[in-house]
Amino acid sequence: MLNKISTSLLTIGLLWFTYSTSAAQTPHHEAPHQQQEQAARHGNNGHQKPGRPHRPHRPSYFVDSNGVYFDGHQVKGASSMNFKDLGDFYAKDTWNVYYQGVKISGASAGSFTVLGDGYAKDTWSVYFNGKKIGDASAGSFQVLKDGYAKDTWNAYYLGVKISGVSAGSFTVLRDGYAKDTWNAYFDGKKISGVSAGSFQVLKDGYAKDTWSTYYFGKKVK
Repeated sequence: MLNKISTSLLTIGLLWFTYSTSAAQTPHHEAPHQQQEQAARHGNNGHQKPGRPHRPHRPSYFVDSNGVYFDGHQVKGASSMNFKDLGDFYAKDTWNVYYQGVKISGASAGSFTVLGDGYAKDTWSVYFNGKKIGDASAGSFQVLKDGYAKDTWNAYYLGVKISGVSAGSFTVLRDGYAKDTWNAYFDGKKISGVSAGSFQVLKDGYAKDTWSTYYFGKKVK
C-alpha cells in the first residue's frame, strides 16, 4: 500500500515539473493592441530595426556649403549664404520665405516676421502654418494664446476665422475657452445658448454660466 502511494506521489511530482518547465519556456505573446501601444511609445510603428535605439527627432533646418536642408530633404532654390531659421518651421533667405522647407508663394522675405503659435506675417498678409489667412489684416493682427488670434475686424482659431465674433471684445480665457460680449467659444466654435456675461471657466474642461454647466464646450445634461 505504501509503495503504491509513493509511486503515485512521484508520478504527480514528475508531471508538475514537466508542466512548469514547459510553461517557463513558452514565449509570452502580447495582445495586438499591446504591441501597437508599445510601438507607438517607441515611435516606430512596429518597423524599427532590431538593435537600433529610439532617438527622439524634431524636424529642423540644416545648412552647409552644399545647400539648405529640412528633415533630410534639400530646400529647392534656397540660398545657403544668407539663409536664416526663424523658428516655428519658418525660414527665409534674401528672396524667399519657407515653411517646413517649402517656399511660401508671394511672401515678402524683407518684412516677414514670425509671431508664434504657427502664425507669421509680412507687410501685406498673415499666415498660419505656412498658409495665407484670407482677408486677415497684417497691420492690426495679433496672436493671443491657445491658438487664438485677432485683428481689428475678426478673431481666428488655428488660422481659421471664427464666424460672428466681436473682435473688439474678444478675450481668450483658458483651456480652449474664449468669449466676446455676446457669446462664448470652445476651440474656436460657438457654444450654443451660453450666457457670455456670466460665463466662467472652472477646471479640467468644465465651465459654467448662470444656468448651465459645460464640459469641453458641450452642455452637461
